[in-house]
Amino acid sequence: MLDYPVQFLGVNAPKEHQRVIRRITTGLDILYISGQIKFEPFPETMISEGSSSPTPDVLLYDNINRTNVVLIEVTTGDSLKKDFKKISNLIEEYEIEEGFVYEYQRKIWRKYKLGIGEIIENASFCDAIGYDLNDFVK
Repeated sequence: MLDYPVQFLGVNAPKEHQRVIRRITTGLDILYISGQIKFEPFPETMISEGSSSPTPDVLLYDNINRTNVVLIEVTTGDSLKKDFKKISNLIEEYEIEEGFVYEYQRKIWRKYKLGIGEIIENASFCDAIGYDLNDFVK
């Protein structure tokens, strides 16, 4: 069972935070609609529809296999470390392939992969779709 409140993601909503989420979601949606990626992006969507669950800022969903593939959380300031721990816990708890945290003030990406842990090199590159997520926030 999760050892932190379910509502911990999706609470921070200043304009710049929402702007970054919009840019990431829009960029991913363009790729999805054009058939360049096979996972649909959802903003602020529950991980599990069967019960109350965390809502990351962006979730990539495989509609064919009905699975969550990637979680992206946008953060700022001193929350990077805390949010990365939360994302890594969610990746392991829900068995999701990849997770990212983007700290938009310092433009820092952190990446976590299921069964592997933190990925330091190319931390903004999403293996599941073959694109660099940093391209969407420039």
